[in-house]
Amino acid sequence: MRRKRILIIDNDLADLTRACRILQDDGYEVFSHTRAYSATVIARQLRPDLILLDVNRRDLAGEKLFAVLRANEDTRDIPVVFWSADGEDALRASAKRFGARGYVVKGKPALLRHCVARAVGVETPDRACETSPQNDGAAESW
Repeated sequence: MRRKRILIIDNDLADLTRACRILQDDGYEVFSHTRAYSATVIARQLRPDLILLDVNRRDLAGEKLFAVLRANEDTRDIPVVFWSADGEDALRASAKRFGARGYVVKGKPALLRHCVARAVGVETPDRACETSPQNDGAAESW
């Protein structure tokens, strides 16, 4: 059985490296990409089970890149989890409105693991990450 593939799109190399390591340690096949403008090509080639998409990007806002992925026939059905250093409620609301599978604030490895696992269907709902007093609203999946 093929390991689940995760594509991380982030222009911050430190965050990208940490997320890759965390998810590789969890047994995922992890790919990374730093540029928004060629991300759709990479996503079409890889056919990942999930895209972890940085929201606050310098080259193209995450919401706009998400719209481009959704407009492309080959990438529209790939689940996307937004992730950001910003825990702002407006970003969470826009992620949900756009149809992302969840939202994770960077720097919370356990929550990243749970949200990714739930989004790719390898974690039971009772262990899934959700906004709650226990996790300070650092991650949310729906």
